[in-house]
Amino acid sequence: MSGRATESLRVLCVSRDGSSAAGVAAMLASLPDFVFATRTAGYAETLKSTKDFDLTLVVLEEDLGAGLRVIETLRQRARDTYLVAISPDDDPESLVRTHRAGADEHLSLPLSQHDLLKICIKLAEGTATAPRDSQGGELWVVYGPKGGVGATTLVVNLAIALRATQRDVALVDLDVYSGDAAFFLNVQTASTLRDVLINYNRLDAVLVQGAMVRHPSGVSILSAPGIARGEPPLEPTAEQTIAILELVTGLHELTLVNTPGFPSDATRAALTSADRILLVTDLTVPAVRACARTIDWLEGEGVDAKSGVEVIVNRYNPRGTEVSLADVSRMMPAPVRTMLPCDDAAALAAANAGRPLAEGTPLHKAIAQLVSPGGTPQPEEGRLRNLVRLLSGRAA
Repeated sequence: MSGRATESLRVLCVSRDGSSAAGVAAMLASLPDFVFATRTAGYAETLKSTKDFDLTLVVLEEDLGAGLRVIETLRQRARDTYLVAISPDDDPESLVRTHRAGADEHLSLPLSQHDLLKICIKLAEGTATAPRDSQGGELWVVYGPKGGVGATTLVVNLAIALRATQRDVALVDLDVYSGDAAFFLNVQTASTLRDVLINYNRLDAVLVQGAMVRHPSGVSILSAPGIARGEPPLEPTAEQTIAILELVTGLHELTLVNTPGFPSDATRAALTSADRILLVTDLTVPAVRACARTIDWLEGEGVDAKSGVEVIVNRYNPRGTEVSLADVSRMMPAPVRTMLPCDDAAALAAANAGRPLAEGTPLHKAIAQLVSPGGTPQPEEGRLRNLVRLLSGRAA
């Protein structure tokens, strides 16, 4: 037992003939810390019912039509019930259709006992709401103002590392020109950011959710569109970018954003909306200069570089740098958050295979340490540790 006080919930489980509903009811009965007053019913019986329930779970079939009509009816008659659709798959179209019918949440088969428990806990704590969360989660933007500094490798593996800490993480790829975040994770989806933009006139949380795909790690991804011959990139405006990011952050605890490597309207909108900006550079003169110029215009946009921007030095090799860390400190008011080791072999192997960095590689360990509480990877050379503390303004 988890130590929670026992909670009571009234639950209605619905399936076409009631048999699948009985299986859901049995799974609910095995959850800890809850006592359920559960009723099972078929579609036809449910359409005649007017009773109130705290939670209603509707099991759909491959032909969604009849089940969607049940959801629509329940939504009209019982507005206070938390309505969950359970469909045979996690197809984005199914998700969109169930939410349009009135479902508050969507689960796919095979059903997870853990997912059911999370819903029950939300109900018990009074935090179960429709998909849009007015407060929203945090927004982090990873930006590499000079191409080739490893920003995509960082944002993708940072999302995976954060998800490993049990945070609800989304990854949005705004780079409509060459965004490869989905490729780095071998994710394929029929819907992308382009579909959201094309249908922007009906933008809502359902449309955004329907365009996202879930990586096996649990990270939800809104992919940049692939290259379409004969079609110019459809770049989001600043207004569209802000609206889309507000919806995604309303659905997730933490949203990471990959942007084009230049100050497009979408890039500027994302950066100026961010709770945290991770500015990626290596210790070459062009990259450091581009980083310094970026901080200048961010400050011109009202961003406080000292509190809102953190410099990530990537591909750090103490024996082969053009610019010293002291030079970086003098050129930029933003703190140096960390130095990630030069580990091109691991980065290339992961990118080519479409998978996260292999566990145990130096770069994987550094990024994992970056997201741990108080974690700031330090170079192994002892003589540099105090310098890192000095540049970042942080104690070890």
